[in-house]
Amino acid sequence: MAAGSRSISSQGRGFLARLRRFFARMSPDSLFARLILIFSGGFFAMLLLTTIYAGESRHFYFMRGLMADRARRMAEVAALLDATSAEIRFVLREQFNSRGFFVSFTSSCPTLTVNDEDLREASVLMEYMLNLSLSRLYGDSRPHHGRMMHAEKRLDDVPRRAMLAVRELNLPSPMESFGQSVCQYFSKSKRTRGPSVYQATAVVPLHDGTWVVIEDSAPGYPPMPYFPFTSIIAIEIFFVAISLLAFYLCVKPLRRLARAADRFGRDIRTPALPETGPSEVREAAQAFNRMQTSIREFLDERERTLAAVSHDLRTPLTRMRLRVEQLDESQRGPLQKDIGELQQIMDTTIDIARSKSENVAMVDVMSLIESLVEDRQDMGMDIRMEDRLQNPDAMFSIRPLAARPLSMKRCLANLMDNALRYGGGVVVDVVDGDDMLSVIISDSGPGIAEAELKKVFEPFYRVERSRNRSTGGTGLGLSIARSMARMHGGDVTLENRPEGGLRATATFSRKQSVK
Repeated sequence: MAAGSRSISSQGRGFLARLRRFFARMSPDSLFARLILIFSGGFFAMLLLTTIYAGESRHFYFMRGLMADRARRMAEVAALLDATSAEIRFVLREQFNSRGFFVSFTSSCPTLTVNDEDLREASVLMEYMLNLSLSRLYGDSRPHHGRMMHAEKRLDDVPRRAMLAVRELNLPSPMESFGQSVCQYFSKSKRTRGPSVYQATAVVPLHDGTWVVIEDSAPGYPPMPYFPFTSIIAIEIFFVAISLLAFYLCVKPLRRLARAADRFGRDIRTPALPETGPSEVREAAQAFNRMQTSIREFLDERERTLAAVSHDLRTPLTRMRLRVEQLDESQRGPLQKDIGELQQIMDTTIDIARSKSENVAMVDVMSLIESLVEDRQDMGMDIRMEDRLQNPDAMFSIRPLAARPLSMKRCLANLMDNALRYGGGVVVDVVDGDDMLSVIISDSGPGIAEAELKKVFEPFYRVERSRNRSTGGTGLGLSIARSMARMHGGDVTLENRPEGGLRATATFSRKQSVK
């Protein structure tokens, strides 16, 4: 038994998990779309429920009005017949008899029974209305209640002169009426009158001992109005339009904050957020601006400290060079190599500090790349431009780019030097697009293990097999190149070429302004 319960419980949890996954796949991704979906769907459901409730109310009030009207007619006919002589009654009877309404007389009280329990309450209710109408016509002074209370409690409120039994009641339920109106709307079929709504028999005593028997039936249920689908859609569209405006105004500050955080992640020199809007939005903007100011001040202080330390180290390094020159040749080489590495690290640090405050200018990309390639070719390095870029038309098709010239030059120089140092046979290609400019630097070296393609961007990280201190380098080249590419709204990615070697791609944004 316990095992069976656990099995049912696990099946229920599995079903709930599948249901959650289904709704997760079907729900929109953005907060704006989710709010619109939830509120518009809820409002549409409310309109449908309101329409059904209106049908319920219509059902109730129609049945109450129908019974009250028919009972009042029966009472008026019985009172008029009671006020006339026996001879005139037969003449009036022929005048009263019409379609669905028949009057007859009997000397004894007939027995009325209601066999269907569903019609018993309707019979008692209509009998109460009939006696109420009779009491008013006969001027009865007994107090009575006109409210629609339980039928059994109403019988004591008025004199019980007449008896009534409902034989048939064809009034459709509210849900049936709703379904019929929906079908009529979409099928555009004509609305026809249905069968008689009800059939009832009433017995009313007259003052001379005669009993008048009235057979009454309503001619038919009035045609249901068409389902108000057009009105519901119009109201729904209006509500969705208002919701679009309201939710757009609510979500807009969040999008603005997200864009500001993204820009700040690329560069700390982004302008402050405007502190406007509702109080909650202003508080969020103020908190973001305070955080941005604090981080900017901290980074500025760190850059100033790095620049000052790097600058102050130049003097002792110069003294060390002079003292090394006085040593023997065997001792001079290793020390000069160590001093050179220290000098390279300081120069890199100073370049990074200076690049943060560099202004943006229009850069002739092809001229910059050509100069970098030619400088290294003059030094005897194996590097060249892609063959298709030898065509002047292809070169002139590369548009200038708004960038920080020194930062962009440092980024591309680091990638070229890295490819030359560890690969050789370097080819430089440029792909210009509407959104991004891509500089592709390919080498024919051994490449990098897939597990280390991301690690090489970490500062001072080296792949021990080939990137050791004997080959030079500080382990900062790729890290600096990626940082400077991201300052321009782009990135640096590495991938191993199928034919062998490594491909480095530096991208620079054209649409996103450089901060």
